[in-house]
Amino acid sequence: MDATSFGPCCPQPSSGTYIPEQDEQCLYLNIYKPLVTSNNSPLPVLVWIHGGGHKRGCASERIPILFNGTNIINNAPPDQPVIIVTINYRLGVLADMFLEELIEEDPQWPTAGNYMYLDMLSALRWIQKNIGDYGGDSGNVTIFGQSAGGLSVVDLGAVRDSSGLYRSAIVESGVGAPGTSSSYYNINNALSFSKTIVQNLNCSNEDKEKVLVCIRNASIAQLFHVYADRYTRPIIDQYFFPLYPPSSIHNGSYNNISLIMGHNDFEQPICNQHPDMNLTEAIRTVTENIGTKWAPFVIDYYQLNKCSSDRNANTSRCCNIVRLVLVDKLFECDIRRIFDAFYLKYGSELETNKLFSYHLNCYPQCPIAEYKGICGHSEEVPYVFGLGMNVNILSNENCTWDNQSRIFSNEIIGHWISTAVTGRPQSQWPSYNPSEPKYFHITPDQGFISEIWKRNCSFFDEIEAESVKETFRI
Repeated sequence: MDATSFGPCCPQPSSGTYIPEQDEQCLYLNIYKPLVTSNNSPLPVLVWIHGGGHKRGCASERIPILFNGTNIINNAPPDQPVIIVTINYRLGVLADMFLEELIEEDPQWPTAGNYMYLDMLSALRWIQKNIGDYGGDSGNVTIFGQSAGGLSVVDLGAVRDSSGLYRSAIVESGVGAPGTSSSYYNINNALSFSKTIVQNLNCSNEDKEKVLVCIRNASIAQLFHVYADRYTRPIIDQYFFPLYPPSSIHNGSYNNISLIMGHNDFEQPICNQHPDMNLTEAIRTVTENIGTKWAPFVIDYYQLNKCSSDRNANTSRCCNIVRLVLVDKLFECDIRRIFDAFYLKYGSELETNKLFSYHLNCYPQCPIAEYKGICGHSEEVPYVFGLGMNVNILSNENCTWDNQSRIFSNEIIGHWISTAVTGRPQSQWPSYNPSEPKYFHITPDQGFISEIWKRNCSFFDEIEAESVKETFRI
């Protein structure tokens, strides 16, 4: 078999990102390994799961290829060689179609939807079986991913038959937020929308087999058209994915792994989007995102009523306070919710050096950067992959790094590879403890330093508890 070039990407709607050839036969993985290793010991394996909202993306996307494992290998510490694997998985309508007809089609596997996670597990099983032929250690696999890939990394710990396929996990800006029930569909949500797709395809029929034949005869273009702008989300289905991650941890059914979770400081670049936001706009934005019940508590805690529209106000600037609210709600408190779930379940039994958190800023200065000087959502990826250039998330333009950026990238790579080798990042990175929740602040100019997270997640946790009861009836 000719395996010297990339296989096709999975079908997806067009976007501003260059995606090469697409085909339904897209479940390929790519292996990058050092040309020469220092000894004959099997090498740790890092498996990359790309983002894109489970709707777009590919292991071989962009020119130059963004997820190029060669760059990680070339810039890894010389005494820690690793193998990098990148994978494809089904997307959009082909990832989350959920119908009773599909569930009943195979009594041995009574489930539907979550096809992207089935694909990821298939890739991990392939790696377990075959990576030894490439010099890899099947007992030392780390999965890592960004955005929806980060959500996937967390979710895989809660899905059926995933135990033992990997040892460590790194979550970069996991969106939808893996500790939030709104990132998932329940069975009723999933069934309702998938039935709408069937109706819009004119495939409704009392004969269940004919329904499936009709759907499968539809073209990819037809499926994309009827799927439209729907969010692709994992489905809590009571079988393959029975509990969302915090509940799975509480239940004791989540995988026993080392876990790094983090986000960029400017995931929500509010001050770049609304530089002159005033108090009225700030309160409206918070209320829209938090809801009328909880908005007053949040506004009071973050002292939003004292905010200023002055661009020089710094910490009291309205847009900056709103940024903190949204980053806490959508990222930070989800991380802490998952980590605290581990402590609540296992307490003193929890092994030390298992949970790690980070905040990251990269200060890109590219002329083509949408927002100069801040690391927005997913803009850490070129540094994790040692790309040698900044990449505009919204286009295929780029610009070359200076020496400081290369050093910064290599330090990040060092921590990621240390996790693959030992199960934890390098020693200066503190492990998480709820009594004094520390995170690692990763910046190119101030160094990599330990800081204490001082804000409060209690009302966000209460909001989440209400949402869990409403969404999952628990």
